[in-house]
Amino acid sequence: MNVDFTNLIITDCGKKYEIDIFDQLAVGVVECDSFLQDPYFIPSTFSLYKTKSDIYLLQITTFNEANDSLETSIKVLSEKEASNYLENCTYNI
Repeated sequence: MNVDFTNLIITDCGKKYEIDIFDQLAVGVVECDSFLQDPYFIPSTFSLYKTKSDIYLLQITTFNEANDSLETSIKVLSEKEASNYLENCTYNI
């Protein structure tokens, strides 16, 4: 993912979307059982955005322990898929 200061997001597949900072609809932690076994585990997080052209984007950020970095990916969702995040504020994989 590439973000610059013009609110332009470029997804992993190369598509460009413009978002507004106020269009973040939901944030949360990706549910997983790893945290129950390891209190030092850093869970992945998600953010749901709506673009100015009414497209929903799901951003998932994961901590990479191997090189101590954050890895972010963005997926385009349908309105129906996005509604699950708005209702529950959880993401199940």
